[in-house]
Amino acid sequence: MSVQWRPLTDEDLPQLTGLVARVLAADGGMPLAADPAFLRSRFPTGLAAVGPDGALVAAAGYTVDRGGTGAVDPDWRGRGLGTRLLDWQFDQGGDALVVSTESLTDSADALFRARGLRPIFGEDVMRIAFEGAPLDATPADVSLTEWSDEVAPRFYACWIASFRDRPTVPDWTQDQWVDWVSDGLNPQWTLLASRRVEDRGVEVRGVEDRGVEDVGFVVGGEEGDAWIVQVGVVPSARGAGLGAGLVAESLRRMRADGKASAVLDVNVNNPGAARVYERLGFHRIGRRARYGR
Repeated sequence: MSVQWRPLTDEDLPQLTGLVARVLAADGGMPLAADPAFLRSRFPTGLAAVGPDGALVAAAGYTVDRGGTGAVDPDWRGRGLGTRLLDWQFDQGGDALVVSTESLTDSADALFRARGLRPIFGEDVMRIAFEGAPLDATPADVSLTEWSDEVAPRFYACWIASFRDRPTVPDWTQDQWVDWVSDGLNPQWTLLASRRVEDRGVEVRGVEDRGVEDVGFVVGGEEGDAWIVQVGVVPSARGAGLGAGLVAESLRRMRADGKASAVLDVNVNNPGAARVYERLGFHRIGRRARYGR
């Protein structure tokens, strides 16, 4: 059976949502990828393949900021549709093309590599079902503060302290970081962990007015699913279960608010964090990735 190629239009959004949902069901990946608002941001213009019955069976999108992305119905694979989508994306982005996928498969990896693209970013998508999940306790010497506009600068400072030793983290201003985490953020699920300075037995510059040191944070949000958006612990407080305890407390609050499960992403280059999440009860449901030259 042959397909008809034509431009992707706004009227295709319901079919595009169904197409991506079928891809996620077959390959796993980031559940948010089937959200209509997410798809609008990734497929503002695109190429569509339509089957004989008029159903959308493949699509590619492109933006200058995010590069290319695409999806092929699982029942239509092995017919060269993915290659045609990638050709179109190269027509848009040229040799500087970056492509992203929210449901990485071995065949997609092979296609990208055959065209000279290599992985430049990868995250495993993990999910936890709350029923029966054992959740770690937050260390007893830690106090927790929920997110508010007044406390946001402290969250940002803790993010800087937690991630400054990771060269791939963006060099964001406070406004940029707050704007990024605020999308779907739930203040009751977003927590800042602090310890009294005198309990630590150390002098911490800049916190004498409060008498506490901020040592970790977790950001919880909701975009379709409940999400652990980000978690960080300052170097001096690592190795004592603080990160796991913060995630567990955020998960407890999600469960108390009626959520049945939660999702998070963990960088493929951070196996230690993945093991912590597995111990909490998370399991891998797919991989998202970005490829470029």
